[in-house]
Amino acid sequence: MTIQADRTGVVTPDGVRLHVETSGSADAPVTVVLAHGWTCSTRSWHHQLEGLPRVVGSSAVRVVAYDHRGHGRSDAAPVGTTRIEQLADDLVTVLDEVVGDGPVVYAGHSMGGMTLMALADQHPELFGSRIAGAALVSTSCGRISSRAFGLPARFDGATAVVAPRAMNLAGERIERRALRRATRGSEAAVRAQRAAWVELASTRMRRPAVRQLVFGKKADPAEVDILMADLAHTPGRSFSGFFEAITRHELGHALKALEGIPVEIMHGTRDRLLPPRHGNRMAHELPSARLWMYPGAGHMLMQERPRDVTQRLASLVRRTAAA
Repeated sequence: MTIQADRTGVVTPDGVRLHVETSGSADAPVTVVLAHGWTCSTRSWHHQLEGLPRVVGSSAVRVVAYDHRGHGRSDAAPVGTTRIEQLADDLVTVLDEVVGDGPVVYAGHSMGGMTLMALADQHPELFGSRIAGAALVSTSCGRISSRAFGLPARFDGATAVVAPRAMNLAGERIERRALRRATRGSEAAVRAQRAAWVELASTRMRRPAVRQLVFGKKADPAEVDILMADLAHTPGRSFSGFFEAITRHELGHALKALEGIPVEIMHGTRDRLLPPRHGNRMAHELPSARLWMYPGAGHMLMQERPRDVTQRLASLVRRTAAA
């Protein structure tokens, strides 16, 4: 059975249109919300968008996946909005305008997991009342500047200061180059933006390096293609701005809001972007959660271990429905 995803959108209070995809029944008793990571899109969840309704039953679950602002098919992030707190505000819009009032199981990958923590920090009252379960996939609650993004330990001190600034400068160069090239119309601007980023990605983030850094052992080339395509379409402002936001993320205290709901923490043992210690720290901060470590898997766990991630989400759906 193949589940077809419906594509739509929702507009945030500051006028940004977010791309949304849904599968399963609109009348299902439980909704699963999927939020992707930095430089990714809804396509990183393609296994779960199709697989969850098949595993649980299309009438038993509705799946909603959306692109963060400045990613995928969503609008660009306006200046000053590349913040995790803003992503939490966007999530509220998705919950109010797309999901509705029923119980929600939220699954956040990497920056998507950080978005949930920002929501917990701002709106702890939503946990238990609307958000009934959560999956934190290859993410972190903080201390990211230290030995993050696959950098050696000897760069620890400099990384925390220099890396965000370097990424911002790279993003600004991309934006300026795109504007110079865009001489006619909005379509030309889009083409110029993408061409500039493809140029940067091809010279600084070649496919073998991305595969080595982001994926674990025996990565499926088709899954690597998805990430490379998303990376090539990420605007410079999103690339640099959200990178800096991630390095500043420190919300371990916000996990307390999740104590009353079932939580699954999933991490790959070969995750070089956010090493396994991040999963262990979240489990320490939230002892009621279940921690799953996947040997040989890298950062893109829902693409590398799709069956396992889908089954964990299905378990949360069943527990939520039973409650």
